[in-house]
Amino acid sequence: MTNYLSALVLTALIGGTACADDKSPATSKPVAKPAAAPAAAPASTAPAASALAAGAVAHYVQAAGSSLGFTFEQAGAQSNGAFKQFATTLDYDEKNLAASKLSVKVQIGSLDTQDKDRDSTLASADMFDVQKYATATYTAASLVKGANGVEAVGKLTIRNVTKDLRVPLTIKAAGAGLELSGAVTIKRLDFGVGQGEWKSTESVGDAVKLSYKVVLTKAAG
Repeated sequence: MTNYLSALVLTALIGGTACADDKSPATSKPVAKPAAAPAAAPASTAPAASALAAGAVAHYVQAAGSSLGFTFEQAGAQSNGAFKQFATTLDYDEKNLAASKLSVKVQIGSLDTQDKDRDSTLASADMFDVQKYATATYTAASLVKGANGVEAVGKLTIRNVTKDLRVPLTIKAAGAGLELSGAVTIKRLDFGVGQGEWKSTESVGDAVKLSYKVVLTKAAG
């Protein structure tokens, strides 16, 4: 009897173990992936508000009625002349002088002193040398407040010689456009206008006064 009970207990134990081995482990639920972050909104392509507020600087071009004259001393007397052909452009905003610009291009061969012989001398190789240097230019990248008003801060080029030059400007409204005027004195010898005997200032003075009055109209667009 004792052996029979022992056999039953052993059989029960073996069967329980087998049943336990047959059980599959519980399947764990997959971890849910986090939701994708929403796409960032595209950067705005609209111009900055400050840029819109600033606006564009108005562009002006030369109109009829403009003049560019010069005065110099010859043989102790004052002589006058003018350049008949020149072109001026101005980008101007009185509230933004740093963004304003001035450009002038002068055809030297258009000089006129009311004396043909003198005009020929001035155009010769020892003076302006028009055949080699047909134009003179003045370019200012900005305007500034000066002691007596507005000044252009730029560079003057004559006979391929460039010098810094601050040019005083009086700018006022004229009809639908502007009028630009003023005067500035330069030295001709600084630009090589006077070679050989003409380097002497005994007959022709070194100082030359430039006087300008330019009528400007606002460019379309």
